[in-house]
Amino acid sequence: MGNSWDKARTLADQHASQGGIFVRLANDGDKVVGAFCGEPFAREVVWTGERYETYNAAVHTDKRPSLRVMLNFYVPAESAMKIIEGGTVWFKDVLKIRDKYGVDKWLFEIERHGESGSPKTTYSLLPEEKLDDGLRAKIAACELHELEGLASGQGDDGGEAKAAPAAGRKDGPIDPRVAGEIVARLKALPRSDVDAFLAKTGVQRVRDLKASYETAARALLDQLEAKAAPAPAVEVDPFA
Repeated sequence: MGNSWDKARTLADQHASQGGIFVRLANDGDKVVGAFCGEPFAREVVWTGERYETYNAAVHTDKRPSLRVMLNFYVPAESAMKIIEGGTVWFKDVLKIRDKYGVDKWLFEIERHGESGSPKTTYSLLPEEKLDDGLRAKIAACELHELEGLASGQGDDGGEAKAAPAAGRKDGPIDPRVAGEIVARLKALPRSDVDAFLAKTGVQRVRDLKASYETAARALLDQLEAKAAPAPAVEVDPFA
């Protein structure tokens, strides 16, 4: 029975990490294979006890800033462009593989070594295989995420990010299974973030969302989860 519970838990963790735009490696041995794309977005941040904030020397006089770097990351297993983020040590490792292999030529495997919350967690980055023409074409067809806007929670107009419907999609009710997934993820967030999600999507209940809002609603939820994520125990644990 124990093995069945462990297997179910592993599968649940895997499915929970899919569908969002952020790569999440939550447990020891979790790994992802993909290609780094585009330019990095780096920022200095401080942890407030609830979320990361962009460092402001005039405001955060009692806090020491740390580095966070975001990169677009194409994951062939999901046929999706996602976002991966880490701190100073992690990014230095990315720079090493960039200088040695070229990030535009290879798929790389990133694996977590350490249990959730462990201060000894590290991440290995290894070349998986060279990109072929077919995979290059798939990557080129994907739109890169606007990293600075996602990091700040702002849209291109400088205002607060809003969930907007996807053009060309039939505006029927959202799939109940998708609604259930969104509800499960919202339950893990503070009530203030749940209220913000409902306000930005313009509904009072998740099941009232239209199908055309699914992609935008998922992106908004990813932003809220990223802001509410617990602080890493140490800087080398960027995915905790």
